[in-house]
Amino acid sequence: IFWFEHGWFWCIPVADGATSVGAVIWPYYLKTRNKKSLEQFLQETIALCAPLSERLQHAQLTSPVDATGNFSYLCDHSHGSTYLLLGDAYGFIDPVFSSGVMLAMNSAFVGADTVDTCLRHPQQAADALKKFDQSMRIGPKEFSWFIYRMTHPSTRDLFMKPRNSLRMQEAVLSLLAGDLFRGTPIRWSLRAFKGVFYAVSLAHPL
Repeated sequence: IFWFEHGWFWCIPVADGATSVGAVIWPYYLKTRNKKSLEQFLQETIALCAPLSERLQHAQLTSPVDATGNFSYLCDHSHGSTYLLLGDAYGFIDPVFSSGVMLAMNSAFVGADTVDTCLRHPQQAADALKKFDQSMRIGPKEFSWFIYRMTHPSTRDLFMKPRNSLRMQEAVLSLLAGDLFRGTPIRWSLRAFKGVFYAVSLAHPL
Protein backbone atom coordinates (compact mmCIF):
# COMPACT_ATOMS: atom_id res chain seq x y z
CA ILE A 1 0.00 0.00 0.00
CA PHE A 2 1.17 3.52 -0.85
CA TRP A 3 -0.59 6.41 0.86
CA PHE A 4 -0.81 9.83 -0.76
CA GLU A 5 -2.71 13.04 -0.17
CA HIS A 6 -5.95 12.05 -1.91
CA GLY A 7 -6.19 8.36 -1.01
CA TRP A 8 -4.01 5.28 -1.41
CA PHE A 9 -2.59 2.96 -4.07
CA TRP A 10 -2.39 -0.79 -4.22
CA CYS A 11 0.62 -2.40 -5.89
CA ILE A 12 0.15 -6.18 -6.22
CA PRO A 13 2.44 -8.54 -8.19
CA VAL A 14 0.62 -11.21 -10.22
CA ALA A 15 1.73 -14.56 -11.59
CA ASP A 16 2.81 -13.57 -15.12
CA GLY A 17 5.33 -10.95 -14.01
CA ALA A 18 2.92 -8.03 -14.31
CA THR A 19 1.87 -5.85 -11.39
CA SER A 20 -1.65 -4.63 -10.65
CA VAL A 21 -1.60 -0.94 -9.74
CA GLY A 22 -4.63 1.15 -8.87
CA ALA A 23 -5.79 4.03 -6.73
CA VAL A 24 -8.63 4.39 -4.24
CA ILE A 25 -9.43 8.09 -4.06
CA TRP A 26 -11.85 10.53 -2.50
CA PRO A 27 -14.73 11.73 -4.75
CA TYR A 28 -13.57 15.37 -4.54
CA TYR A 29 -10.27 14.40 -6.18
CA LEU A 30 -11.96 12.32 -8.88
CA LYS A 31 -13.93 15.40 -9.90
CA THR A 32 -10.66 17.11 -10.86
CA ARG A 33 -10.29 14.65 -13.75
CA ASN A 34 -12.50 16.79 -16.03
CA LYS A 35 -12.04 15.54 -19.61
CA LYS A 36 -8.74 13.75 -19.14
CA SER A 37 -8.54 10.12 -20.21
CA LEU A 38 -8.43 7.54 -17.46
CA GLU A 39 -4.88 6.64 -18.44
CA GLN A 40 -3.69 10.26 -18.23
CA PHE A 41 -5.50 10.76 -14.93
CA LEU A 42 -3.95 7.62 -13.45
CA GLN A 43 -0.46 8.61 -14.60
CA GLU A 44 -0.85 12.09 -13.11
CA THR A 45 -2.18 10.58 -9.88
CA ILE A 46 0.78 8.20 -9.63
CA ALA A 47 3.10 11.18 -10.07
CA LEU A 48 1.68 12.62 -6.83
CA CYS A 49 3.14 9.69 -4.88
CA ALA A 50 6.94 9.86 -5.15
CA PRO A 51 7.72 6.36 -3.75
CA LEU A 52 5.32 4.65 -6.16
CA SER A 53 6.30 6.86 -9.08
CA GLU A 54 9.94 5.95 -8.56
CA ARG A 55 9.10 2.28 -8.37
CA LEU A 56 7.18 2.43 -11.66
CA GLN A 57 9.58 4.65 -13.62
CA HIS A 58 10.53 1.80 -16.00
CA ALA A 59 7.10 0.12 -16.04
CA GLN A 60 4.98 -0.25 -19.17
CA LEU A 61 1.19 -0.24 -19.25
CA THR A 62 -0.05 -3.65 -20.43
CA SER A 63 -3.84 -3.30 -20.20
CA PRO A 64 -6.47 -0.54 -20.48
CA VAL A 65 -7.15 1.61 -17.41
CA ASP A 66 -10.59 1.09 -15.85
CA ALA A 67 -12.51 2.93 -13.13
CA THR A 68 -15.46 1.98 -10.96
CA GLY A 69 -17.36 3.28 -7.97
CA ASN A 70 -18.01 1.45 -4.72
CA PHE A 71 -19.36 -1.99 -5.63
CA SER A 72 -19.72 -3.31 -2.10
CA TYR A 73 -23.10 -4.72 -1.13
CA LEU A 74 -24.84 -6.43 1.78
CA CYS A 75 -28.14 -8.33 1.68
CA ASP A 76 -30.83 -7.33 4.16
CA HIS A 77 -31.32 -10.98 5.16
CA SER A 78 -28.98 -13.95 5.45
CA HIS A 79 -31.40 -16.84 5.05
CA GLY A 80 -34.86 -17.92 4.00
CA SER A 81 -37.11 -20.93 4.50
CA THR A 82 -34.95 -23.25 2.36
CA TYR A 83 -31.58 -21.55 1.99
CA LEU A 84 -28.64 -19.80 3.62
CA LEU A 85 -26.55 -17.07 1.97
CA LEU A 86 -22.82 -17.76 2.35
CA GLY A 87 -19.77 -15.70 1.43
CA ASP A 88 -20.26 -13.25 -1.41
CA ALA A 89 -23.86 -14.41 -1.86
CA TYR A 90 -24.60 -12.49 1.34
CA GLY A 91 -22.27 -9.54 0.97
CA PHE A 92 -19.09 -8.20 -0.56
CA ILE A 93 -16.77 -5.58 0.90
CA ASP A 94 -13.67 -3.95 -0.53
CA PRO A 95 -10.85 -6.54 -0.48
CA VAL A 96 -8.25 -4.13 0.92
CA PHE A 97 -7.67 -6.40 3.92
CA SER A 98 -8.04 -9.67 1.93
CA SER A 99 -10.90 -10.71 4.21
CA GLY A 100 -13.23 -12.26 1.62
CA VAL A 101 -12.06 -15.89 1.64
CA MET A 102 -11.79 -15.94 5.42
CA LEU A 103 -15.35 -14.60 5.83
CA ALA A 104 -16.68 -17.01 3.20
CA MET A 105 -15.04 -20.04 4.82
CA ASN A 106 -16.24 -19.01 8.27
CA SER A 107 -19.79 -18.61 6.94
CA ALA A 108 -19.54 -22.12 5.45
CA PHE A 109 -18.56 -23.64 8.81
CA VAL A 110 -21.31 -21.76 10.65
CA GLY A 111 -23.77 -22.55 7.86
CA ALA A 112 -23.01 -26.27 8.01
CA ASP A 113 -23.60 -26.31 11.77
CA THR A 114 -26.83 -24.37 11.29
CA VAL A 115 -28.18 -26.75 8.65
CA ASP A 116 -27.26 -29.73 10.84
CA THR A 117 -29.15 -28.24 13.79
CA CYS A 118 -32.19 -27.42 11.65
CA LEU A 119 -32.36 -30.97 10.28
CA ARG A 120 -31.61 -32.84 13.50
CA HIS A 121 -33.42 -30.57 15.94
CA PRO A 122 -36.17 -28.62 14.11
CA GLN A 123 -37.38 -27.16 17.40
CA GLN A 124 -34.04 -25.31 17.67
CA ALA A 125 -34.07 -24.02 14.10
CA ALA A 126 -35.20 -20.49 14.93
CA ASP A 127 -32.40 -19.97 17.46
CA ALA A 128 -29.83 -21.54 15.15
CA LEU A 129 -30.84 -19.26 12.27
CA LYS A 130 -30.73 -16.22 14.55
CA LYS A 131 -27.18 -17.08 15.62
CA PHE A 132 -26.23 -17.68 11.98
CA ASP A 133 -27.55 -14.24 11.03
CA GLN A 134 -25.62 -12.59 13.86
CA SER A 135 -22.43 -14.37 12.80
CA MET A 136 -22.85 -13.27 9.18
CA ARG A 137 -23.13 -9.62 10.18
CA ILE A 138 -20.04 -9.50 12.41
CA GLY A 139 -17.35 -9.68 9.70
CA PRO A 140 -18.69 -7.09 7.23
CA LYS A 141 -19.55 -4.71 10.07
CA GLU A 142 -16.11 -4.77 11.67
CA PHE A 143 -14.07 -4.71 8.47
CA SER A 144 -16.26 -2.07 6.80
CA TRP A 145 -15.59 0.42 9.60
CA PHE A 146 -11.88 0.33 8.76
CA ILE A 147 -12.32 0.08 4.99
CA TYR A 148 -14.47 3.21 4.73
CA ARG A 149 -11.95 5.14 6.83
CA MET A 150 -8.82 3.77 5.20
CA THR A 151 -8.11 6.93 3.21
CA HIS A 152 -8.85 9.33 6.06
CA PRO A 153 -5.79 11.29 7.26
CA SER A 154 -6.58 10.26 10.84
CA THR A 155 -6.21 6.58 9.92
CA ARG A 156 -2.90 7.31 8.27
CA ASP A 157 -1.69 9.09 11.41
CA LEU A 158 -2.79 6.24 13.68
CA PHE A 159 -1.35 3.45 11.51
CA MET A 160 1.96 5.18 10.91
CA LYS A 161 2.42 5.98 14.61
CA PRO A 162 1.09 2.84 16.33
CA ARG A 163 0.65 2.72 20.07
CA ASN A 164 -0.53 -0.18 22.18
CA SER A 165 -2.40 1.90 24.75
CA LEU A 166 -5.39 -0.07 26.07
CA ARG A 167 -4.11 -2.91 23.85
CA MET A 168 -5.51 -1.12 20.78
CA GLN A 169 -2.65 -2.19 18.51
CA GLU A 170 -3.18 -5.83 19.44
CA ALA A 171 -6.91 -5.53 18.82
CA VAL A 172 -6.50 -3.99 15.37
CA LEU A 173 -3.92 -6.60 14.34
CA SER A 174 -6.18 -9.34 15.67
CA LEU A 175 -9.09 -7.99 13.62
CA LEU A 176 -7.04 -7.69 10.44
CA ALA A 177 -5.80 -11.25 10.95
CA GLY A 178 -9.41 -12.43 10.93
CA ASP A 179 -9.69 -13.20 14.64
CA LEU A 180 -13.35 -12.22 14.96
CA PHE A 181 -15.18 -15.40 15.80
CA ARG A 182 -13.21 -17.12 18.58
CA GLY A 183 -14.26 -14.85 21.40
CA THR A 184 -10.88 -13.14 21.72
CA PRO A 185 -11.48 -10.12 24.03
CA ILE A 186 -10.78 -7.32 21.55
CA ARG A 187 -14.16 -5.51 21.54
CA TRP A 188 -13.33 -2.87 24.15
CA SER A 189 -9.92 -2.18 22.63
CA LEU A 190 -11.47 -1.75 19.18
CA ARG A 191 -14.00 0.67 20.63
CA ALA A 192 -11.14 2.59 22.23
CA PHE A 193 -9.36 2.74 18.86
CA LYS A 194 -12.51 4.06 17.19
CA GLY A 195 -12.84 6.67 19.93
CA VAL A 196 -9.26 7.82 19.33
CA PHE A 197 -9.95 7.92 15.59
CA TYR A 198 -12.94 10.24 16.07
CA ALA A 199 -10.92 12.46 18.39
CA VAL A 200 -8.01 12.71 15.96
CA SER A 201 -10.46 13.36 13.11
CA LEU A 202 -11.36 16.69 14.66
CA ALA A 203 -7.97 17.92 13.40
CA HIS A 204 -8.64 16.61 9.88
CA PRO A 205 -11.98 18.01 8.63
CA LEU A 206 -12.76 16.85 5.08
